[in-house]
Amino acid sequence: MFRKLYAGLLGWVVLMPAATLAQQFTLTDLGSLSPTGINSWAQVVGNDNHHAVLWSFGHIRRLGTLAGGTFSWAAAINDFGAVTGTADGPGQIVSRFGGSAIACNDLLQPFIWTEQTQMRGLGTVGPASDEAGFDDNGCPFPFYAAAINNRGQVVGYTGQLPDVFQWVFLWTNAQGMSIFGSSWWYTYGNGISNSGEIVGENGNGESGYATYWKDGAATELSGLPGISGFAGSAANGINDLGQIVGWSTLHNEAAATSYIHAVNWTPSGKISDLGTLSGDTDSSASKINLFGLVIGSSGNAVTNTTILGGQDADYGAGPLEVIGRPFIWSEATGMLDLNKLIRPHSGWVLNTVTDINQWGQIVGEGTLNGEQRGFLLTPTFF
Repeated sequence: MFRKLYAGLLGWVVLMPAATLAQQFTLTDLGSLSPTGINSWAQVVGNDNHHAVLWSFGHIRRLGTLAGGTFSWAAAINDFGAVTGTADGPGQIVSRFGGSAIACNDLLQPFIWTEQTQMRGLGTVGPASDEAGFDDNGCPFPFYAAAINNRGQVVGYTGQLPDVFQWVFLWTNAQGMSIFGSSWWYTYGNGISNSGEIVGENGNGESGYATYWKDGAATELSGLPGISGFAGSAANGINDLGQIVGWSTLHNEAAATSYIHAVNWTPSGKISDLGTLSGDTDSSASKINLFGLVIGSSGNAVTNTTILGGQDADYGAGPLEVIGRPFIWSEATGMLDLNKLIRPHSGWVLNTVTDINQWGQIVGEGTLNGEQRGFLLTPTFF
């Protein structure tokens, strides 16, 4: 079965150029669900009315909240059905330098949900008590989950405090929570592979640069050439082959203007510009699957994601995103507008994509006859 699906997917990728305007995906309407992640079994997680939701072949399950909490926000799901996200409620803050944990009545913290354990908070790590901008117990210091791998490791980032200190965090079942990175503004942990490599953005005070962490060691990823001075980049996703995607600033010397372009990095660190859709100036890649299929957005406006869908606006903004049209990219086809790969005249307009699984299934949001809806795209060979 695996060989059959593998051959089907490769055939779909290779033959796509011959029929780029034909229907390549079937679309499943996910209703009011705002999808954020999908696993290899086509289980989808997302959010509806500030509550984490699991969608599985048409069945909706609300994942609840932490005891004493008011909301939950799902970010990702692994192939074993474990969901991570962010929720409020009582939790423990552990000192970075040892010592006893501090209880906090209302902590914005990562969670893991499984069928066996249900939702449990992971707590946070308190910063050094002598660093400016933090009180002694660290209770206002929020942690936001971004990704989970098949080993159950969770990665994410902290909020921006008033003095803009910020960290990447990693949680493992064996070692609990740790924070790392430059700590200075624009620092995000965005993705993690099944072997534990982390990608994100490491701050330098002015902006951030794409970074890869392995076994605790950080490696800065190269930006696109032709940039005069440091202008910024970020890594958003990584697959199990070590291929990384994100964005890098591209400077137009003639127009004295800077844009951002979707890029990918090979395991050796070589960077490639993925370009934009026709008529657009900016693009950003968000995820890459095992077969090298990349998803992202292409458009003419750049902003930062709203943390928890706007639920928490007190600690800065999330990673950068491009507002425009969702795309899929492969080495064989280049960048294609996903709106041109679904059934025409369906009433759907696809606006954003958030995740892709190993079989090329994609989740995101759009409008159906003007109404906001979530969707699941499935390659037609299925």
